[in-house]
Amino acid sequence: MSYENAAAPWFKQPWLWFILSPILAAMTVAFVVLLPNAIKQQQIDPPLDREFVRDGRGYAVDESLAIKARELGLYGELRIDLASGQAILNMQGDLSDDLNEIELHIKVGANQNLDHVVKLKRIQTLNQFNGSLVSPITARSTFILLSPEEEWKMLKDAKPPFSNVIAFTP
Repeated sequence: MSYENAAAPWFKQPWLWFILSPILAAMTVAFVVLLPNAIKQQQIDPPLDREFVRDGRGYAVDESLAIKARELGLYGELRIDLASGQAILNMQGDLSDDLNEIELHIKVGANQNLDHVVKLKRIQTLNQFNGSLVSPITARSTFILLSPEEEWKMLKDAKPPFSNVIAFTP
């Protein structure tokens, strides 16, 4: 048997590289271009404002904290002074006497670097709380009032100017 007429190995076949080159080029471009974009998008993707629970094959919004706020009859009015950054919250409802602070989470758009948490301290025995914002809010935001023990929660979307009262109802 003569080896002169033997076929070349599979990797030396021109038709194979003719078929595989577009596929390999597409995979290389996808890896080089799309992978860094996917990683960057994952880093700027904001955390969710609401809790989700498994519901069969899908997910549903967990409203248990809002229901608890509704059961307590809570209602809040937030005033923000844009010049000084002062936030004043007037609460109504069945608040416990030992509640000394409420957390105000401010989620600013999709950029979580602008998000911040303000600890609103209770003013004496009144149902009034105040705190100072770290930076001015210039974009549409989601305001979240949260009890320290995460017993109840109220959400409100608002956009500037915040000259009016931001009313929280569960």
